[in-house]
Amino acid sequence: MSASNNLLFMLLAVALGAVVLSGILSERNIDGVQAHLRPIAPAYVDEPCRLEVRYERRCKHREAAFALQLRELAPGVWKPWGQRPQAPQIVDAFLPVLDANTGRTTCLRVFSQRGRTSIPTCELITRFPFGLLNKAKDVHVQLHVLVRARRVPVPEQIEDPRSAAGEGERAEARGLGTEIYGLRERQDWDEAFRVHALRSMALGRDVVLETAQVQRPTAWLGVATTPQAEPVALERTLEIAAAALSAWDGRGFAVGLATPNIAYAPGELSVDGLLDVIADLSPAAFERVDARHQPGLWLIPEGAHGPRVPGVLAMHVNAQGQLRQAGQS
Repeated sequence: MSASNNLLFMLLAVALGAVVLSGILSERNIDGVQAHLRPIAPAYVDEPCRLEVRYERRCKHREAAFALQLRELAPGVWKPWGQRPQAPQIVDAFLPVLDANTGRTTCLRVFSQRGRTSIPTCELITRFPFGLLNKAKDVHVQLHVLVRARRVPVPEQIEDPRSAAGEGERAEARGLGTEIYGLRERQDWDEAFRVHALRSMALGRDVVLETAQVQRPTAWLGVATTPQAEPVALERTLEIAAAALSAWDGRGFAVGLATPNIAYAPGELSVDGLLDVIADLSPAAFERVDARHQPGLWLIPEGAHGPRVPGVLAMHVNAQGQLRQAGQS
């Protein structure tokens, strides 16, 4: 036992045995573990989006799993660990212990382009139990995300819809009668006089009663997403359109959106629904323009052409996101 050669071989055998044992236990640790991703907050371009990672274990043995890391497989040529993209540019979630059939954690992911995107495959990694080996396997998560346009400040020219719709007759149009739209939770921007006192006392929280005649003036916005538009100017236009709709909704307007091939009247979709429509827009030619159902303001990206409707105000948007009034079409 005291011979140096014997000690050397014993230490070598222990080291090799630890490597083999680590591989066996690591394989058992991730056996039957699957992962699922879903967004738990709206995704905006160049902003961290919070994703929920749900681990699920489907295997016969009931032992807890430890040190599970889910990492997105970046497209392209394989790169060493030190050169791979880091969070939040990719999905990277760590779960210390999975001691039941399911476990949850969250992570952040930044998306750089507007529209529909997906993350088809990630790798599940563990270094349990000794940290000697990285044991990994591919996991098909099939995450599909609709990324909204980048959030930008609202240009001063269209901050208030009444200042940009001709003489204001369309922006000031009211709903018919005094029908109730419904109750909703009070938001930070709601004035105190809009709180429904009796209903708020009954529920124990502030709620706002909305009616068509008093509380919901309408505001329309059109976006000319024609194929001739310059791509960069088109993205700036969609960003400004999304910012304007959100700001107008915060001012108490029922907002509507018109595109070359479809129109959503004020109140037909929520502002979140309209933001999703903008996120999924692609260039399209004008099919028809009905002056009775079109907004009084069109945003036209540089290179595109707007509708020719009398009394409609058109504003051109360049690649820097600057607005220039084009006069009435």
